[in-house]
Amino acid sequence: MLKDCLEVFKTLLDMNGDEFIMDSYIPADGTYVLVEPKNDSFEIRETIDIRLDKKTKEISGKSNSNFKKICNYDYNSTLDIQKALDRKKVIHSNNYLSFFIKKESLTNGKLTDEIIDNYYEVLSNPLMKYSKSNDLKSKNATRIYRTVEEELGEVDIDTLESLRNWIKENIFNLNIDITGKDYLKIFFEYPIKDYEREGKRFLIPNIYNSNEFNITIKEDIYGLPNDNMGLNSKKPYLENKTRKVTVPYLVNNSDILLQKKFFDYLMNYAALGRVNVYINSVNNEINAYENGELPDKNFNGIFLRLKKGKEVEIHDYDIITGYKPSLTKKLEFKNILKIDQSSKSISIQKYGNWGKVRDIQDRINEVFFSKFLTGNYFTEPGDLSINDGALKSNLLLSRETLFNWIYKGIDNGVFPVLNKVSLSLIKGSIENGYIPKASHQFNLRWSLINYFKGGKDMADIIHDIKDTLRVKINSKITDKLDNDDEYYFAVGQLVNYLLSKSKGKNKPHSLANPFINGKNNNEIKEKLRKLYAKYSYDLDMNGKRFNNLYAMIIGYLPEDKVNQDLIVGGYLSNNLIYESNKEERVNG
Repeated sequence: MLKDCLEVFKTLLDMNGDEFIMDSYIPADGTYVLVEPKNDSFEIRETIDIRLDKKTKEISGKSNSNFKKICNYDYNSTLDIQKALDRKKVIHSNNYLSFFIKKESLTNGKLTDEIIDNYYEVLSNPLMKYSKSNDLKSKNATRIYRTVEEELGEVDIDTLESLRNWIKENIFNLNIDITGKDYLKIFFEYPIKDYEREGKRFLIPNIYNSNEFNITIKEDIYGLPNDNMGLNSKKPYLENKTRKVTVPYLVNNSDILLQKKFFDYLMNYAALGRVNVYINSVNNEINAYENGELPDKNFNGIFLRLKKGKEVEIHDYDIITGYKPSLTKKLEFKNILKIDQSSKSISIQKYGNWGKVRDIQDRINEVFFSKFLTGNYFTEPGDLSINDGALKSNLLLSRETLFNWIYKGIDNGVFPVLNKVSLSLIKGSIENGYIPKASHQFNLRWSLINYFKGGKDMADIIHDIKDTLRVKINSKITDKLDNDDEYYFAVGQLVNYLLSKSKGKNKPHSLANPFINGKNNNEIKEKLRKLYAKYSYDLDMNGKRFNNLYAMIIGYLPEDKVNQDLIVGGYLSNNLIYESNKEERVNG
């Protein structure tokens, strides 16, 4: 998997150099200080605050003319904090041309002259870091560093000492705001090639997960990468016990640097929230999108799902064949229940004909999941800030299938999942008293059923039933129901009418649960009788419409299994018993 990604990345890197990474690089939040060498002294030339707005993804400080320079300096001065040169991990940089600390270290006593001196001692004599013991790990690290030093030359001790002295004399009295827990990063303005050289001096010996696992084959060093990988004495289960070399994954010293740069590149995307990455190996393209965004052209290639943690993590990987941004046919989102167009529970613009995958995601996200879907495809269940139990459980049940359909074009199993969760969500909305919301959900459910399965349109079914029932409940002589569809729709209408007689401030829609969840007709009729008895004190016992409807329901014996959809449809539809004579004449 990773090899295929790296081939595309290497092509782009060869074409553009490290600028390919720098173009999207995001420094950590903090205050950045540029110090300019002047003859035998130094002078602060500029102080820049850099912040990433997590909501808008805008970077304050990016418009500064020195922003690109800072990105390059920063990139070549950063090392995994677990491998920091300062054993106390107070100083976070790995390059004597820079100096990184958390601002709070200046006020909480963590940064001392001793820590500064120890830091520069390691920088002046790197072998101190690697030759502190005689174990295999230290021996391998020493061997790697000696190879690096042969290529780069020895450290410029004179420059290092002058920078150490400036830091010790000035770090505690810089006359800048040091409040907050973000970074203070100081860069001495030397040529970028110097930064690259000194960054490489400490990057290469520390680039592997642990030098303990390194092996040498024909003068090439092979080791375990540090990206999305961990292996130590506490994780023996990660070893491949069936091989002579138990380390699960080994790469040589040239590929390891390429892989490191690739993960640096991915981290840039993850920091911006662009966590869905599409890698096209034919056209050598890499595109990344935020949650809710989708490719706008056909795609075949590799898909990666990222998460930003202490490092960038790959949480999902797949090979995509035949992804298309357009639906195979348009989704007609119909207002089946004829909801009042002035309803503000959903944007009316959501109804209509839609032809893009992103359109169907938008409607499912808002109507079914109250906008909780697109940002929570991969959220840990315990971290979901959803109080509605039905919404949360159905999100967890369906999100993987929906993600694979919407983002990868894999439609296996999507209709059974949507069919199940949509009805469950409607029932949950009714139980909570969210009737307008449940009505929109019913409309989308049956629009999707028609999209996937075709058949007779539910809008036509309900329209025909209402026309027929309207005549029957207004008849002077009690009529009879002709089929199961009429019967179950009528049950929903009657339950809605009975519950509307409640004297409570809030209508008890949860009492509809036994009916919309009913699976046995005899039980449904028995519960209807009890509900009738409960509210009979307030009924107009001589009401023609109610009496006709109730009598027809009690007298009908259904032939097929309970149709919960039509009970729900009857419950959510405008009630025919309350219909005015004017409406009756118009609709009739």
